[in-house]
Amino acid sequence: MKINYVLTTVLSIALLSFSTFAHEPLKSIERSATHFSGLDTAAGRSVLAYHEALSNGQADDVMSALTSEVIILEGSRIERSAEEYRQHHLHADVRFSAAVKTTTIEHHVRVYGDTAVSIARSHTLGTYKGKQIDKQGNETLVLNLINGHWKISHIHWSH
Repeated sequence: MKINYVLTTVLSIALLSFSTFAHEPLKSIERSATHFSGLDTAAGRSVLAYHEALSNGQADDVMSALTSEVIILEGSRIERSAEEYRQHHLHADVRFSAAVKTTTIEHHVRVYGDTAVSIARSHTLGTYKGKQIDKQGNETLVLNLINGHWKISHIHWSH
C-alpha cells in the first residue's frame, strides 16, 4: 500500500510539473534548451534507444525496452502486456514509424528514485498505406529501474 501511495504521489508531481505542455502554443518545431531536458540521464537514454529501435524496425529491441506487464494506451485501445502488444500492434507500429518522419518538438525526462517519467510532443509527417500523415502527437512513458536497467512500464500515446 505504501508503494502505491509513493508511486501515485511521484506520478502526480511529475504530471503537474509537465502541465505547461497543455497551455503553451506551438510556435515552431525548433529545438531549444527549454524544450528538452533529462535526455542525458540513464532513463532518458533508454527512452531515446526505444524510439530509435521503433523507427529502425528493431522489434526485438523495442520489446526488450518494455516490462512484461507494460500497459499501453493509444486512442481507445489498451494492451495489458508486452506479449499482447507484440501480438497486436508492434509490427504495425514499426512499419508506421519506418514510413514517416517524426520530429520531436519537446521532450523532458524526470527521474524520481527508481521511477522516471518521459513526456514528449512530436510532429509526424509522411505517407502510410496511401494516406497523408500530418499530425501532432503526445507521448507519456513511465519507466522503472529494474536490476539496473530502465524499463518502460506504461505508454500513453495521443494524436
